[in-house]
Amino acid sequence: MGKKVNKPILVAGVGISFILWFYNSLSQHILEVGEWGLLSAISLGLGFWWRKGQKEMTNKPLPVTRLTEQSVRDVITQGELILNTLATEAPDCDISVFKQKLIQLSLGFDRQELTIALAGGKKVGKTTLKKILLAQNISNNISLIEIESLFKETKIPKIKADLILLLITGDLTNSHWKFLQKCNQDHQRFILVFNKKDQYIPEERSLILEQVRQQLNSMIAPSDVIAISAAPQVLKVRQHEENGIIREWTESQPPEINSLSDRLKLVLELETKMLVLGSLWREAVSLKQQAKANLNGIRRDCALPIIEKYQWIAAASAFANPVAALDLLATAAISSQLVIDLGVIYQQKLSFSQGQALSGIIGKLIVKLGLVELSTQTIGSFLKNNAITYIAGGTVQAISAAYLTRLAGLSLVEHFQDQDLDSSTIEEIDLTKLPQKIRRVFEKNKRTALVQNLIQQTLPHLSN
Repeated sequence: MGKKVNKPILVAGVGISFILWFYNSLSQHILEVGEWGLLSAISLGLGFWWRKGQKEMTNKPLPVTRLTEQSVRDVITQGELILNTLATEAPDCDISVFKQKLIQLSLGFDRQELTIALAGGKKVGKTTLKKILLAQNISNNISLIEIESLFKETKIPKIKADLILLLITGDLTNSHWKFLQKCNQDHQRFILVFNKKDQYIPEERSLILEQVRQQLNSMIAPSDVIAISAAPQVLKVRQHEENGIIREWTESQPPEINSLSDRLKLVLELETKMLVLGSLWREAVSLKQQAKANLNGIRRDCALPIIEKYQWIAAASAFANPVAALDLLATAAISSQLVIDLGVIYQQKLSFSQGQALSGIIGKLIVKLGLVELSTQTIGSFLKNNAITYIAGGTVQAISAAYLTRLAGLSLVEHFQDQDLDSSTIEEIDLTKLPQKIRRVFEKNKRTALVQNLIQQTLPHLSN
């Protein structure tokens, strides 16, 4: 990461901004009218543009590619690549635990022992069903675990099991649906168990089953939605005798779970390989994410000083050249070099032209999101309200330039750290989520304390 990169974009961009300054000073009034007209239009269009770009959530699950042994091994290989990169960039980081877990995963493809989890809300019959299944001894290669109430918190829980039996006692709720969507995306096999069917009349029972099967038809087969009664209600019997006496008593009913038992036997017979692959895939992805988080933390520590360097350069350039349009030009030039320097840290091999292209995309998004005007107004208002005198007319613009450069840099950090290690060119980088990242970074960095801290840090750089 000590790699030296020449800065022709930086020199050229700042130089052009100073050449054009004199011309812009002569036409200051015309430019002011045009700028504020442009900013007003951007402000008016921001709400519509942002709303238009957001996709409404639907109940339609995302398509999921069928797992193969090779696709699971590919994830393990990706994890190994991240660990090797981590070992190279941070030799002092202990990765032995990660490596040992990856080795264990590589040896787990022939596993025959399976774990089945019984999950659901409160009082849906998990404990009772577990006892019955244990007594039936469906297979010697399975272990049954009971998961406490799933839906105590809004966060979707992670369950370490090869197969999940999700118990419900009525219609699917929104919490059920979100959980099952996550299972589907994570290649987590599940069977939906409609327990306590005896508490419904046959018409209601059939209606609920049909509705649930329709809701889940893109995830599981209809035969994976099963109605049972693990502990049927006692049956009240009334007998009229010849002498006119009426006798009443209750009779307990045997569990009705044969349909579930039969389905489990068939799944265990035909799908053991896929159940194991699903578990291996989830574990490999989890390890990969943990290793990537460690790598991202180390790279972020290296990236922050670079971002700070460029934000001070941007501030000084804007302060010496206090015309808003040229501030954007100078910031764009610096941001182009910033893209390239951050790309070196994140092993994104970008040329100068690619750096310009990506910085241009970021610049346009910042304008479209209205962040130029918002940042200028926020900083200007803060300076006035806190009785900080204007050193010169370009003070607000200078601080805004530093702020926007920092915003662009932090957005790039989030963007680069989400890329695969082998995404080495701009054509291979997925830019579809970049607007959301910029917006998210802006929301995190618009708090008063952060803005105040940036202003206090920037002012000394303007007096040098």
